[in-house]
Amino acid sequence: LNKFHSSNSPTQLGLDPKLVSCMTKLRELYVYATKKGLKDTLQRIYSNYFHVLTFILYKRELDDGFSGIMLDQDYRCIEGSLDLLNKERDGREDLPREFYIDQTHGGKLFYLVYFRDELAYIHWIFRKGEYSRFFDIQGESTVEFNYNTTLQKFRGNRLEARTMNYICEDLKKKGYKRVLGAVAVTNVLSIKGMNRTGLKEFKRVKSYFSFVKKTNV
Repeated sequence: LNKFHSSNSPTQLGLDPKLVSCMTKLRELYVYATKKGLKDTLQRIYSNYFHVLTFILYKRELDDGFSGIMLDQDYRCIEGSLDLLNKERDGREDLPREFYIDQTHGGKLFYLVYFRDELAYIHWIFRKGEYSRFFDIQGESTVEFNYNTTLQKFRGNRLEARTMNYICEDLKKKGYKRVLGAVAVTNVLSIKGMNRTGLKEFKRVKSYFSFVKKTNV
């Protein structure tokens, strides 16, 4: 596990993708158990690993001219650093698992949103060679919107869509050309967020016991 979560990507390390996927799931469950306890972890295993789930795959070309809703003036979005994230996590037990994706999935690139000076939201971006459950990204200019969450206090303001629109603009400035995303068909709020960010459905896939055949993009 430590080898996987080094500075190198799974591809660079020469690890089999199926092995990487199993290692990641084990690491995720370990971190989840340390934060939430055994009972919640067992419930998560049952809900995620013993059902067949359908996911919608989305994509968007960043030069498509789409203009969506943006963050209100009291919010600010920044590209995060692990030092800053560790500072935010220090002494807190209430942050959900999405704030630990560097530990569970080897995440490196992410954005944080603050309401004034209070942490409100996080969104992770995965690139070629980094872990992805759904995609085998072929080009350096393509990235995936991955794990994200809005803290409870700040829900109800379409913060997901507003942040994703900000991120798309920032990624475009940095030379990225395409963004991807995957959402369970049961996740109505995230589907709305995708639509408000200009991402378009292009495929549906089924997850069997949490495993999915990856799509080349």
